[in-house]
Amino acid sequence: MPPICLRLERDIMKRVIQIIGAGLICGSVFAADFVSGPKVGAALPKLTVEAVTGPDEGKKLDYTTTRKDQPTIYVFIQAAEWGRPTARYLRALDQEAGKLKALVVAVWLTAEPDKTKDYLPKAQQSLKFESTALTFFRGEKEGPEDWGLSDRAFVTTVISTKGKVASTFGYQSLNETDVPLVKEALVKALK
Repeated sequence: MPPICLRLERDIMKRVIQIIGAGLICGSVFAADFVSGPKVGAALPKLTVEAVTGPDEGKKLDYTTTRKDQPTIYVFIQAAEWGRPTARYLRALDQEAGKLKALVVAVWLTAEPDKTKDYLPKAQQSLKFESTALTFFRGEKEGPEDWGLSDRAFVTTVISTKGKVASTFGYQSLNETDVPLVKEALVKALK
């Protein structure tokens, strides 16, 4: 092969490697999980919320005390970031949680708790959750201080079993395709 062809081939291969590397870096930036939530293995901090739907509808309660050792998936949602992709994630998570006899506790973090209280029954009516309690946190819109929620994560999912944190996931962007990873973590935690 003439030297010019070898050099061209080498240049093309270098370029392909650069493009693949850039794609991996960009993909990991956009799909990256943020560190958000309590430390894995730690006891669950107190979580006082107002339940708008679910088994404790109409009550103000500490879900970590109520759920104790039962498998629970806590999903903290920044209300300003709520939309269809997050709704699809929550709906798919609800279905998987039901199969595994777990409860999803969706906690809206909002600066407008009264509007949220009025909105959540409409969300329930539309999405028809069977294994999800829709709740909101009345306090700082950043969420309960002891939960270590990142302000960069629009949604934080915390899996708990036996009163301890099993896994955490922080997202800026998500949809139903993110549920299998959460399901896998819950199945592992239940063993």
